[in-house]
Amino acid sequence: MAGRYRRARTGERVRVKGIPVPYTFWPDAYLKHGRIVTSDPWRCLAVHICRTVTNRSKRAQAAAFLEQAEDLYHAAGAARVGSKPLLYYYSFLNLAKTFLVVRRGLDLNRCLHGLRDPRGNVRRRLTITSQDVVANTSNPQGPVQVYREFVAECGFPVPANPRPMKLVDLLEQTVSIHRITSHTLGRARQFFPVHEIAFEFDHTNKEVWVALYVNRDELTFSSTAASNLRKHTKCFEEVELPKGKNEFRRYESVSRKTYSRSPLDVLRPLVLDTWKDIWSELRPGGYQFWVSSIPAKKRLAQLASGYQAMFYFGSVARYRPDDFRKLVEGKHGWMVQEFINNQPIQFLFFLGSGIIGAEMVIPELVMR
Repeated sequence: MAGRYRRARTGERVRVKGIPVPYTFWPDAYLKHGRIVTSDPWRCLAVHICRTVTNRSKRAQAAAFLEQAEDLYHAAGAARVGSKPLLYYYSFLNLAKTFLVVRRGLDLNRCLHGLRDPRGNVRRRLTITSQDVVANTSNPQGPVQVYREFVAECGFPVPANPRPMKLVDLLEQTVSIHRITSHTLGRARQFFPVHEIAFEFDHTNKEVWVALYVNRDELTFSSTAASNLRKHTKCFEEVELPKGKNEFRRYESVSRKTYSRSPLDVLRPLVLDTWKDIWSELRPGGYQFWVSSIPAKKRLAQLASGYQAMFYFGSVARYRPDDFRKLVEGKHGWMVQEFINNQPIQFLFFLGSGIIGAEMVIPELVMR
């Protein structure tokens, strides 16, 4: 590989009292309190709202949205498959409203979903590949559109006139089912597990960056996987491998942050510069991180893809339950059911972490 890529930066892991600081989207909170390990994320979020939202009316509104989100979530878990996505979507919607009230203090007494199941989706021969989801156009004078505000608060721009998104593209971006999606749709894999990811620093130059390793074997499933990853991963670049790491590929963040006192002071700004190229999947006790070769023109915020897809399934289950049954019983039914069964807990814990501003994880038990 010598000469193909620039040399890897020379540095060492960022540590506190000799212990490496693990990569997280919320490093400042981790340094203060560690991870929040909870088997009851709803109570955790309720306590956070009670303690941190100082405006009484906003606190009451956020608590009410959270309560509805929880009730709908549990109702969905007990429902038959034909009703699950409708209940889960409204749980997602209320959880997104909680997020916006806590983070932005938005008045959501008058608001719209901000998404549409277009008329073109209604067709005699229904296939999952023919279905779209449409985000509403921008209307600053109208009611708050929850989806637009939600995605913006996640740090992604929403075009004034968004183009329709194919349902299969949304499912393909849902990291918890990506292997099933690629298998079912016959598409090349676009997510690759991160074997190791770390904050590294150079004491001499007082610079901090993120370095990650992907197992070389993971990129051999497609002849273009490695080149597509380099092409579509904008926050990281591939570099030469250090000695003893021949089974991996190393990527370093394009962004480097300079510190004056301690590398710990600049971890959060560094995360904000790089997190759009990193996906996370809840596992017992922590998160598995992934990188992706999804093209920029299709790429959405991690939470947005699952949110849109659940809106679609909820809309079909509500207004065209016979069509939803066709999807569940059709050749892509396994993928649909896996999405509905797996995405809710991923959405709950990841968005819950965003509400709290700290990494919230499930104990090392079987996830339910």
